[in-house]
Amino acid sequence: MVESDARDSRSQSPVLSHHEDDDSFSSLTDVIGWYPCFLLRIAKAVILAILPQTWGQLIFALPMLWISMWIWLFTQLMQLPLTIIQVLLSIILSPSTPRNSKKRTVLISGGSTIQALHLARNFYSAGARVVVCEVEGLFALSRFSTAVSRFYTVPKPTSDQQQNYVRALCEIVDKEQAAYYIPVCATTSAYYDAVAKPHLELLGCTCFCPGIKEVWVLDDTLEVLKRCQKYQLPTPIYHSVTSRDDVLKLYDTGAIRRGIYVMSTAGPRGLRERSKIILPLSRNDLKIPNDISEQRPWVVVQNQEGEHYLTCTTVKESQVIANVTCKMDKDTNGLIPVENREVNQWLTNFFSKLHLLRPINGHISFRFVISKESNTIIPLSSRVGVSLPYICYTNVHPRLLWKPCRHFNRQNSGPLINENGTYRMSETVMKTIKNPSIETVTRLIGTVLDKREALFAIWDPLPYCAYYHMQLPFKNVLGFMQRRQDRFPRPMTTAVR
Repeated sequence: MVESDARDSRSQSPVLSHHEDDDSFSSLTDVIGWYPCFLLRIAKAVILAILPQTWGQLIFALPMLWISMWIWLFTQLMQLPLTIIQVLLSIILSPSTPRNSKKRTVLISGGSTIQALHLARNFYSAGARVVVCEVEGLFALSRFSTAVSRFYTVPKPTSDQQQNYVRALCEIVDKEQAAYYIPVCATTSAYYDAVAKPHLELLGCTCFCPGIKEVWVLDDTLEVLKRCQKYQLPTPIYHSVTSRDDVLKLYDTGAIRRGIYVMSTAGPRGLRERSKIILPLSRNDLKIPNDISEQRPWVVVQNQEGEHYLTCTTVKESQVIANVTCKMDKDTNGLIPVENREVNQWLTNFFSKLHLLRPINGHISFRFVISKESNTIIPLSSRVGVSLPYICYTNVHPRLLWKPCRHFNRQNSGPLINENGTYRMSETVMKTIKNPSIETVTRLIGTVLDKREALFAIWDPLPYCAYYHMQLPFKNVLGFMQRRQDRFPRPMTTAVR
């Protein structure tokens, strides 16, 4: 349709002779170029017929490998000037004085996430020296922030190699003399930070995260739902499955007919390598994981219709000291900060009844739904760590975790949550471009004036540039390459009968 429109527009042009020349030139190129194209198609067919299927895929995948290599080289060249600018801004904004040299050091994990960047900025504004780490192979977003003094990479923890992760954290704490450690637990499981907690505390570093026993309860959706039933709190329809037959029985009995059901890992082993699957309504489309057993159970939870909410709850000594609740927008998958008293009451009630081996300290994320049928608040999942709603917190939040002095007063320190909310410039602009109108343009101007951009800060602009001009394009290219790779034929799998 686009090509036909272009031809119509050219035919209406007053300069007819010029377009006639173009048409004759294009027809001439078609006559000359059909034979090389014919030979290329024959060569491609011969290669695919003679060579094995795997070699044929590799030959046609080589251009994508070259593209990925040049993109990697481009990112390395882009990081050099950004790093130089970041160092200059750090020197200008943070002059070396005796007072700055005595700042307490905070270590934050998950340096590739937006919430880790906001954690670093908030603690930097509160007067702390910030060190950030991230597992190897991920984009170092927080590395470009002027709020970050040092950035480290650590080995990705696994069930067999968790000691390397713990050793790397201990080396960073010992080298930087970190007095406080806050794990984000977005790119790694909270279990590994709980394993590292006693080792770091022996070095004099306070860890704001639960212990292993507490993680087994709060990071496991199945265990949280069992606790809710024990405390007589409403729960969704859920099923514990320990074998493939248990999953098939849900289809045979008609338990999965309406709504959306999500199956996720549970139990102590499931916490180390988390996984989640959305179950299809048809049994023929079902692909059951092979690692379902008594030792590695899964839980199937019904995702009910209604308004969904996501929280970032800060718990200290088993008391909720701060909470931000965001409503999940169905159309844009965005987060809108709201004040929901029902959520706050549920959190207070839950943690007041939860008595574990030790007091709970750390960030917990809950996902709720207010059901359309019963109009009651129902928990759907939970996770230990700093979730994305944290970006709505102001720099008052670090002072609640780590009081700067004994004279600190919460009431006189300013707002804890940015009530105007946040937005992402790219998503807001693209939404306006897709539906251009006076209303959308007015909404765009109001959003820019009233709300805060999720990444941009006038005193710390480099992470914004690094994310939108390096991380996001690179992520889109990787997604494109992954989709191209998924088109290749794969080995046949046995169907579920």
